[in-house]
Amino acid sequence: MPPADHVPTPPVLTAPLFDLAELPQTGERVDLRAVKPRCPQGRPGEIVVCAPDAEKERVRPLPDTYVTAEGLPRAEMSLSETSTLGVELESAGIGGGQVSQRAMVRYKLKF
Repeated sequence: MPPADHVPTPPVLTAPLFDLAELPQTGERVDLRAVKPRCPQGRPGEIVVCAPDAEKERVRPLPDTYVTAEGLPRAEMSLSETSTLGVELESAGIGGGQVSQRAMVRYKLKF
């Protein structure tokens, strides 16, 4: 383990990303964005419609060979031969398109 007072020195950049002295002095616009624009530039008076690539972010279905491990055991304990106490999470619609997320403590008595 390295000593606590040893701090690695960051690498030194040898070349600047761009030099402001090399920019054109005319009224010409300069694009300084680091990220390449997704849409092409349009000509004056032209409308460019650009949509995101649907395939780039698409989540593919899992293969049939994918197997999940069994989940956690049921959160339930026996209080006697005829009764149990458990904790459950559930969702229920309460009208108007709203959903109630709730934790329920259930006491079950067999009779």
